[in-house]
Amino acid sequence: MTLRIWIETNHQAPYRTGGWAWLRQNGKAISGAAGGDRDLDAEGFCVRALQAALIDLPADEGVALHLSDPLLIEGVRTMSARRAAGWKDESGAADPEAEGWEVIAQALAGRTLSLVRTQPADARTPAGFAAAWAELARDKAKTKGTFKNPIPRPNLTKIRGL
Repeated sequence: MTLRIWIETNHQAPYRTGGWAWLRQNGKAISGAAGGDRDLDAEGFCVRALQAALIDLPADEGVALHLSDPLLIEGVRTMSARRAAGWKDESGAADPEAEGWEVIAQALAGRTLSLVRTQPADARTPAGFAAAWAELARDKAKTKGTFKNPIPRPNLTKIRGL
């Protein structure tokens, strides 16, 4: 069985703040959470969002990541090569997010991984639903700071296509 995870982010570079949301479908069960952070650049923010989505994955299941953020897609796509290079770039400089990417690499190790590019245009689809929660989380992070909360179950039942 493949575990499906939708992750959407909403980062505002000028303010170094953003919100993220993830949805996880395992068979018929669906869960989700939203959170936000301040004082992070775009890559650090994406790493935190992905880490939050990968906590406590069921063992021995494949993972299908449904992503729309180009930075997050590129990070996951090149993760194995960067890990093999010791988390250093071509010039030998250390990746500032190496610790976070290593946690992600360990969470995905030994699993079948697929990437699906999403377009969160319709708020009733899983990607659109997550994007709406990411925007809400960004606004909350601006005023309240770093947080993470589960998405209420009644809200999760309104997602079309699951």
